[in-house]
Amino acid sequence: MACFGHVAVGLMAGRLHDQGRPVPTDTRGRAATLIGFGVLGMLPDFDVFAVALGTSESTAAGHRGASHSLLTALALAIAGGLIARRYGWGGLRTALALMLAVGSHGLLDTLAEGGRAIPLFWPLTDHRFAAPWRCFPDAPRGFAFLSWHGFSVAALEFLYFLPITAFALWPRALARRPRLQVLDGGAERAAARLARPETAELAAIGASGPARVRDRSAGDDERSEPPSPPLRSIG
Repeated sequence: MACFGHVAVGLMAGRLHDQGRPVPTDTRGRAATLIGFGVLGMLPDFDVFAVALGTSESTAAGHRGASHSLLTALALAIAGGLIARRYGWGGLRTALALMLAVGSHGLLDTLAEGGRAIPLFWPLTDHRFAAPWRCFPDAPRGFAFLSWHGFSVAALEFLYFLPITAFALWPRALARRPRLQVLDGGAERAAARLARPETAELAAIGASGPARVRDRSAGDDERSEPPSPPLRSIG
């Protein structure tokens, strides 16, 4: 596969993570979150640098090896969730977003037409898995990617994942946070109004329940009407 599919899923994971953060972030912070998770979607392919340094393709450190395992992604997700929790972010949400970004890489590679199968459950087993159907053409590696074949593969993969990319980068999703700040300002003004004496008295009357209000109104009626004189018998 080319890189567009992995980046698209990483961007979607970044958007889902950013929407669940307890503290609203600005546009720059949201963009940094999306870019960071987009890079995390490509993280398993960093094993190509180990191959370039002389690591054998047949070992677990080779390309499409241990870095593509679901258990490796799970370990990174748990570690990331624990770190995020220490800084006040949602630990579970961060772990799930990391699992989606990193763990989806190996699953998507099982759908590629060429290349080796993926050891999804390394180190428990070295067995490599491949999907029964492979719908994504495998992109050439290295400088061979800079060719007409590499460009056509990248363009086709970009079209495949265009809906996911549009979902992740849709502007309305990024503009939802400032509305929360407007609502927070309205809540502060409402709290200031409740702090006034006359407003606090009305709120206390409302909180006492309709029965007390009826008792109070009945007492006002009794005080406002004078007592009727006793009836005298005639005859």
